[in-house]
Amino acid sequence: MSTADEGRRRAEEHLDLVAQGRQDDADAVLEQASGLAEVTYLGAAFTAISRGGARELSPAQRAQATGRHMRLAAQRDAAGRDPQALRPWLHALAREAALVRHMQSLAAARRDGTVSDG
Repeated sequence: MSTADEGRRRAEEHLDLVAQGRQDDADAVLEQASGLAEVTYLGAAFTAISRGGARELSPAQRAQATGRHMRLAAQRDAAGRDPQALRPWLHALAREAALVRHMQSLAAARRDGTVSDG
């Protein structure tokens, strides 16, 4: 399995654990990424998930997500190539991907009529 595939698998595993309310286990998945390549590819997977998911949100939510993505990119750039310095970025990016997934599920529930706006 390539490093990119492994990053995507770990990102999905993390998000599944967050959705189940198992935050400690989800954090442990992030901690397994130790080297620069592992952190980078895991971060890239979270970026793809959150940006792709944001495209499905309302225009206002999409605009807010774009602003958050820009701040995350600046945080990544400031950390350089140091895996330890990239840790806060990775955790923030994982939270962003989980938020976007949650917003997607709420939007789907509204479309299906299973959740009210009130």
